[in-house]
Amino acid sequence: MIEFHSCGHIEPLIDTFIDLGVDILNPIQATANNLRKLRQATQGKMALAGAISTATIMAGPPEKIRSEVRETIQLLGAEGGYFCRPDQGMPFPADHLRAYEEALADYGTY
Repeated sequence: MIEFHSCGHIEPLIDTFIDLGVDILNPIQATANNLRKLRQATQGKMALAGAISTATIMAGPPEKIRSEVRETIQLLGAEGGYFCRPDQGMPFPADHLRAYEEALADYGTY
């Protein structure tokens, strides 16, 4: 299995990643890519990881974090092949991290 790490705007490279046999692309940066377009290009060919904006988790509020988690799981995970994660690792505020984790528990099964 190949998990490929590439930050930033990766849309123009998706076909290359698929041709190379990448199984999981990590992280999908939410603010740098068109998530719907990426999912359409990769569905059934490659799993996606990330796509929860670090800026959203840092700034909050918890309701916005929950909403972004729910919407992103619905968009990227409806047909499988999605690992819901922040698009970068940061020392998140504890209450914001808790809101992300609770939303993942609530919406992460489909």
